[in-house]
Amino acid sequence: MAYVIDHELLEKLEQKVGKEEAKKIVQTIELIYNELEKKSESLAQQKKLELKDELTRKLVTKADLILVKTELEAKIEKEVLKLDKKFTIMFLILAFLIIFINKEAIELIIKLLPFAK
Repeated sequence: MAYVIDHELLEKLEQKVGKEEAKKIVQTIELIYNELEKKSESLAQQKKLELKDELTRKLVTKADLILVKTELEAKIEKEVLKLDKKFTIMFLILAFLIIFINKEAIELIIKLLPFAK
């Protein structure tokens, strides 16, 4: 048993209520102290587990990160394809405009057509 009451206090208690009664009071106090200590340890352990569970629910797991990464990669790929289509269309429009607005380009294409066969 842990000594909850120091020697001096025990002597004063013995003087007031007697030696046997003082021992009973001290034992009761120590018993209450030990029970409170056990309950506080149990409560501390319970709070620790609750905090761990709460943190586990709120923190991001590796699987969550992989899922988000996959989603982002899919979105990026989709946007890249859109941009690729836009650039292809712009290039074709630009080539069309250069060819049909510039007379020399038309003549060059006509000259190069026999070689294309």
